[in-house]
Amino acid sequence: MATVTQPITLEEFLARPDRQDTRREELIEGEIVLSPEPKPLHSEIITRLQKALVPLETLGFVVRGGFSCILPPGSAPGPDLAAIRQERWLEAIRNDAFLQGSPELVIEVRSPSNRQLGRKASLYLQHGAEAVWVVYPKRRAIVNHDQDGARESRENEQLEFHGVTVELAAIFCV
Repeated sequence: MATVTQPITLEEFLARPDRQDTRREELIEGEIVLSPEPKPLHSEIITRLQKALVPLETLGFVVRGGFSCILPPGSAPGPDLAAIRQERWLEAIRNDAFLQGSPELVIEVRSPSNRQLGRKASLYLQHGAEAVWVVYPKRRAIVNHDQDGARESRENEQLEFHGVTVELAAIFCV
Protein backbone atom coordinates (compact mmCIF):
# COMPACT_ATOMS: atom_id res chain seq x y z
CA MET A 1 0.00 0.00 0.00
CA ALA A 2 1.33 3.40 -0.94
CA THR A 3 0.24 6.53 0.85
CA VAL A 4 0.44 10.06 -0.52
CA THR A 5 1.72 12.04 2.45
CA GLN A 6 0.62 15.60 1.62
CA PRO A 7 -2.88 15.95 3.11
CA ILE A 8 -5.70 16.92 0.78
CA THR A 9 -9.27 17.95 1.47
CA LEU A 10 -12.29 15.80 0.85
CA GLU A 11 -13.36 18.20 -1.90
CA GLU A 12 -9.96 17.91 -3.63
CA PHE A 13 -10.11 14.12 -3.38
CA LEU A 14 -13.61 13.93 -4.86
CA ALA A 15 -12.59 16.25 -7.73
CA ARG A 16 -9.67 14.00 -8.78
CA PRO A 17 -10.02 12.14 -12.09
CA ASP A 18 -10.72 8.40 -12.03
CA ARG A 19 -7.65 6.19 -11.83
CA GLN A 20 -6.49 4.59 -15.06
CA ASP A 21 -5.02 1.51 -13.36
CA THR A 22 -6.50 -1.21 -11.16
CA ARG A 23 -5.53 0.34 -7.84
CA ARG A 24 -8.19 1.50 -5.42
CA GLU A 25 -8.05 4.90 -3.71
CA GLU A 26 -9.44 5.82 -0.33
CA LEU A 27 -9.12 9.07 1.57
CA ILE A 28 -8.35 8.46 5.24
CA GLU A 29 -8.11 11.60 7.36
CA GLY A 30 -6.65 13.63 4.48
CA GLU A 31 -4.28 10.90 3.21
CA ILE A 32 -4.80 9.09 -0.09
CA VAL A 33 -4.34 5.37 0.47
CA LEU A 34 -3.79 3.15 -2.59
CA SER A 35 -4.50 -0.59 -2.61
CA PRO A 36 -4.22 -3.23 -5.33
CA GLU A 37 -7.12 -5.44 -6.35
CA PRO A 38 -7.85 -8.11 -3.72
CA LYS A 39 -6.52 -11.65 -4.01
CA PRO A 40 -8.88 -14.66 -4.29
CA LEU A 41 -8.82 -15.52 -0.54
CA HIS A 42 -9.87 -11.96 0.31
CA SER A 43 -12.67 -12.14 -2.25
CA GLU A 44 -13.82 -15.56 -1.03
CA ILE A 45 -14.09 -14.39 2.58
CA ILE A 46 -16.11 -11.35 1.52
CA THR A 47 -18.44 -13.54 -0.56
CA ARG A 48 -18.99 -15.95 2.34
CA LEU A 49 -19.68 -13.11 4.77
CA GLN A 50 -22.09 -11.50 2.32
CA LYS A 51 -24.04 -14.76 2.00
CA ALA A 52 -24.06 -15.24 5.79
CA LEU A 53 -25.46 -11.73 6.28
CA VAL A 54 -28.31 -12.04 3.73
CA PRO A 55 -30.87 -12.49 6.58
CA LEU A 56 -30.19 -8.84 7.52
CA GLU A 57 -32.08 -7.86 4.36
CA THR A 58 -35.33 -9.07 5.95
CA LEU A 59 -34.57 -6.69 8.84
CA GLY A 60 -34.31 -3.57 6.67
CA PHE A 61 -30.61 -3.64 5.75
CA VAL A 62 -28.77 -4.04 2.47
CA VAL A 63 -25.44 -5.86 2.40
CA ARG A 64 -23.04 -4.40 -0.16
CA GLY A 65 -19.42 -3.79 -1.04
CA GLY A 66 -17.70 -1.80 -3.74
CA PHE A 67 -18.72 1.70 -2.67
CA SER A 68 -17.32 4.62 -0.69
CA CYS A 69 -18.83 6.63 2.12
CA ILE A 70 -18.21 10.21 3.15
CA LEU A 71 -16.94 10.80 6.68
CA PRO A 72 -16.33 14.53 7.12
CA PRO A 73 -14.16 16.41 7.39
CA GLY A 74 -11.53 14.47 5.45
CA SER A 75 -12.30 10.81 4.77
CA ALA A 76 -13.87 8.72 2.01
CA PRO A 77 -13.17 5.08 2.84
CA GLY A 78 -14.49 2.13 0.87
CA PRO A 79 -15.41 -0.79 3.12
CA ASP A 80 -14.84 -4.32 1.82
CA LEU A 81 -18.40 -5.15 2.84
CA ALA A 82 -21.09 -3.37 4.84
CA ALA A 83 -24.64 -3.58 6.12
CA ILE A 84 -26.53 -0.32 5.67
CA ARG A 85 -30.09 0.57 6.62
CA GLN A 86 -32.12 0.25 3.45
CA GLU A 87 -33.55 3.78 3.59
CA ARG A 88 -30.04 5.31 3.75
CA TRP A 89 -28.85 3.16 0.84
CA LEU A 90 -31.88 4.04 -1.30
CA GLU A 91 -31.45 7.75 -0.52
CA ALA A 92 -27.84 7.60 -1.78
CA ILE A 93 -29.05 5.82 -4.93
CA ARG A 94 -31.88 8.31 -5.55
CA ASN A 95 -29.47 11.23 -5.10
CA ASP A 96 -26.70 9.55 -7.10
CA ALA A 97 -24.46 10.41 -4.14
CA PHE A 98 -22.01 8.75 -1.81
CA LEU A 99 -23.35 7.26 1.39
CA GLN A 100 -23.13 9.93 4.09
CA GLY A 101 -21.68 8.64 7.35
CA SER A 102 -20.62 5.14 8.25
CA PRO A 103 -22.55 2.01 7.39
CA GLU A 104 -24.13 0.40 10.44
CA LEU A 105 -21.83 -2.65 10.12
CA VAL A 106 -18.46 -2.36 8.38
CA ILE A 107 -16.32 -5.35 7.43
CA GLU A 108 -12.66 -4.98 6.47
CA VAL A 109 -10.38 -7.89 5.55
CA ARG A 110 -6.72 -7.64 6.56
CA SER A 111 -4.28 -8.02 3.71
CA PRO A 112 -0.67 -6.93 3.21
CA SER A 113 -1.91 -3.76 1.48
CA ASN A 114 -4.68 -3.02 3.99
CA ARG A 115 -2.89 -2.28 7.27
CA GLN A 116 -4.62 0.80 8.69
CA LEU A 117 -7.56 -1.20 9.98
CA GLY A 118 -7.46 0.00 13.60
CA ARG A 119 -7.41 3.59 12.39
CA LYS A 120 -10.26 2.90 9.96
CA ALA A 121 -12.30 1.06 12.61
CA SER A 122 -12.02 4.04 14.93
CA LEU A 123 -12.99 6.40 12.12
CA TYR A 124 -16.07 4.35 11.19
CA LEU A 125 -17.17 4.16 14.84
CA GLN A 126 -16.75 7.94 15.26
CA HIS A 127 -19.09 8.45 12.31
CA GLY A 128 -21.96 6.21 13.34
CA ALA A 129 -20.99 2.57 12.78
CA GLU A 130 -22.50 0.21 15.34
CA ALA A 131 -19.77 -2.37 14.73
CA VAL A 132 -16.66 -2.87 12.64
CA TRP A 133 -15.50 -6.43 11.96
CA VAL A 134 -11.84 -6.72 11.03
CA VAL A 135 -11.11 -10.11 9.49
CA TYR A 136 -7.68 -11.70 9.87
CA PRO A 137 -7.57 -14.61 7.38
CA LYS A 138 -4.20 -16.04 8.45
CA ARG A 139 -5.21 -16.06 12.14
CA ARG A 140 -8.70 -17.28 11.19
CA ALA A 141 -10.18 -14.65 13.49
CA ILE A 142 -12.43 -11.60 13.41
CA VAL A 143 -12.03 -8.67 15.80
CA ASN A 144 -15.35 -6.98 16.55
CA HIS A 145 -14.87 -3.27 17.30
CA ASP A 146 -17.78 -1.40 18.86
CA GLN A 147 -18.36 1.38 21.38
CA ASP A 148 -17.46 -1.05 24.20
CA GLY A 149 -14.03 -1.89 22.78
CA ALA A 150 -12.62 -4.73 20.70
CA ARG A 151 -13.10 -8.48 21.10
CA GLU A 152 -11.56 -11.26 19.05
CA SER A 153 -13.56 -14.29 17.91
CA ARG A 154 -11.94 -17.40 16.47
CA GLU A 155 -13.15 -19.82 13.82
CA ASN A 156 -14.99 -22.06 16.33
CA GLU A 157 -17.07 -19.10 17.56
CA GLN A 158 -19.90 -16.89 16.28
CA LEU A 159 -20.52 -13.20 15.71
CA GLU A 160 -23.92 -11.55 15.82
CA PHE A 161 -25.34 -8.36 14.36
CA HIS A 162 -29.00 -7.42 14.91
CA GLY A 163 -29.88 -11.02 15.72
CA VAL A 164 -28.17 -12.52 12.64
CA THR A 165 -25.53 -15.03 13.70
CA VAL A 166 -22.44 -15.73 11.59
CA GLU A 167 -20.60 -19.00 12.18
CA LEU A 168 -16.94 -18.17 11.70
CA ALA A 169 -16.09 -21.77 10.78
CA ALA A 170 -18.12 -21.28 7.58
CA ILE A 171 -16.15 -18.15 6.74
CA PHE A 172 -12.71 -19.72 7.20
CA CYS A 173 -13.32 -23.24 5.85
CA VAL A 174 -11.00 -22.67 2.89
